[in-house]
Amino acid sequence: MITHFFRSLAFRLALMFSLSSMLVLLLLGFVVVYAVNQHFIAQDRMVLNAQSGHLVHALGDVANMDELHQQMQSLSHNMTGEHGSVVLLLNNHQPLYDSQSDFALEKALMNISQVSKKTLITLYEGDYHYRVLIQPVDMPIAPNGVLIIALNIEHHESFLTSFHYSMWLIIAIAALIMGIGACLAANHGLRPLHTLVAQSENITVDNLDTRLPMVNTYSEINQLTLTFNAMLDRLNQAFNRLSGFSSDLAHELRTPLTTIKMQYQVILSRARSVEEYQQALVESAEELDHLIRMVTDLLFIAKSENGLMSPQMQTFAIADEISSLFDFYGYIAQEKAVTLHQEGEAQITADRTLLRRALSNLIANAIHYGYANSAVNIRVAQQGEQVHIVVQNQGETIDPKHLPHIFERFYRVDTARTHFSDGVGLGLAITAAIIAAHQGTITASSQHHVTCFTIILNQS
Repeated sequence: MITHFFRSLAFRLALMFSLSSMLVLLLLGFVVVYAVNQHFIAQDRMVLNAQSGHLVHALGDVANMDELHQQMQSLSHNMTGEHGSVVLLLNNHQPLYDSQSDFALEKALMNISQVSKKTLITLYEGDYHYRVLIQPVDMPIAPNGVLIIALNIEHHESFLTSFHYSMWLIIAIAALIMGIGACLAANHGLRPLHTLVAQSENITVDNLDTRLPMVNTYSEINQLTLTFNAMLDRLNQAFNRLSGFSSDLAHELRTPLTTIKMQYQVILSRARSVEEYQQALVESAEELDHLIRMVTDLLFIAKSENGLMSPQMQTFAIADEISSLFDFYGYIAQEKAVTLHQEGEAQITADRTLLRRALSNLIANAIHYGYANSAVNIRVAQQGEQVHIVVQNQGETIDPKHLPHIFERFYRVDTARTHFSDGVGLGLAITAAIIAAHQGTITASSQHHVTCFTIILNQS
């Protein structure tokens, strides 16, 4: 259960939100700390500059050490303030005046006195926390002097320490609260998804026509619902086709098998002559050939649909193949008084054997379903990098509702079109599979007693 929670989308969303919030809070905290620290530095600089200006002005006329000490003693009460300031005056790096008798502090201040212009430095050395202003001066008593004023900032440090602790504690508590809120919000936001999952679990093979309701206002969930329903539509159609295919296949297999069984039952019902046994075997062989041809065609289609058929490409004149097929079907067309006519020419790169089989199926269908005393026309045209082949005949108009399904296995348009050219309803399915293997397209149209099959093959 715990592992499932940590791997859930809600946890990941909450975690990402919490981490993002924590990052924002941390950045905000650092900005606030920096701003407060800069405020104290600016405040200290202002105080130190004021004290420095006052001292330089007051000591400008001091000529000897007695006057210096007297002047500094009179100013010391105004300069020390609440938190205390330390004043150190150097000349040629030697101390002239030190407001405090602290040798260690004096040494630390002298170590940082080597500057060429007024400088503000923060001194952290041992227990000393001072903001130090170092200013070179030129006065009678110190012609090569340096004035150092150090302001005690321990009160600032104490405030900042307390402020840091309080702020980081508040940030941690805020991050925790936002993390909990993010978990609750993620769970609430994903609740429609859980509902969708529960509804999907109720869909089985027995109710593939069930669709998920569009009751949620979230666009993402609605899009998922639409996509899932579209997938169910495709699955339902595929399942119906598979069911129909299984039924048709069983029917197609049952008929020749029943015929063979009846023949054997009849032939075995009494003693027969050798000629009668031979005739029964011949008829059984014909039915078996029918079965083998159908199974072979089904395997051919299955290989094509699974990408296992690799056409052996070669370049040839398509008109020569059409003429050869016309010669082959000439006798059948003559019996039905159908005229075969072709026009156009193109060099085509394709599998010669497979394309011949596809055209053979179309020509056989065109002759079989065409009116007597009509014509079957085949037009070939080169259009850029495409070759268009149109097979046209005159016959009964096919209802438009059947056209999208006419290339499906065993699909029946009507009783007059129960079987196609190969006798088992696979001719057009095989033709479509061959064209698909060539990365081409085949479409059918039928109106005003004229039916056209159009093949488009890309030559690029």
